[in-house]
Amino acid sequence: MGARLLAIETKKKTAVRRSPGRPRDASREKAILAETLALLGETGFAGLTVDAVVARAKVSKATIYRRWATKEELAIAAFDLLPLIEVPETGDLENDILGYVDQYFEYLGTTSLPSVLPALVSEAMHNEVLAERLYETIKRRRASGIAMIQRAIDRGELPAGTNPAIAHELIVGPMVQRSFFEPWNLRREDFATMAKIIVAGLKAAPAGAGGPATSSEA
Repeated sequence: MGARLLAIETKKKTAVRRSPGRPRDASREKAILAETLALLGETGFAGLTVDAVVARAKVSKATIYRRWATKEELAIAAFDLLPLIEVPETGDLENDILGYVDQYFEYLGTTSLPSVLPALVSEAMHNEVLAERLYETIKRRRASGIAMIQRAIDRGELPAGTNPAIAHELIVGPMVQRSFFEPWNLRREDFATMAKIIVAGLKAAPAGAGGPATSSEA
């Protein structure tokens, strides 16, 4: 008798078990993030509010908080809408570097990158939660550039002991310096000269000068 009652109760529980909820609408999420990205570029992180996103995207606060628990998560998810730099291999590192720089400059002119990235970097200086999330996404975005250096090592263009992450920083440093502080001075010929200097320096570096791999290579 006890076993029969247990079987009945089990059937009842199975019958009332909830069906899976409605799947998330990817297009709606992208629309919310697009409005967030626009606001981030217009107002900076400090001026970004969930209320403003709600008004622009025409969704409820509950819709936003179901997907992104904090403003930091929302801002980084919006930033990740911006395209990654992906450069095809040409077999020549100087050309690859120029292709990398060209894509970065293209995105400066066609996306909200010039306003959004400085806004996030500025806020991250005193917002540890945002700083951690920004570091993780920048680390992921650096992967294609580091892979570009690794391909040059693999084909013998650079010494085997070259540290790909450090070599990539030599490229990114001038790009960021010019775009943040001299946006009127993005002359391609300057970066062609820098590419020659960087590649020559990496080739001439003594064995082991690159040091151990860093966490940015992970």
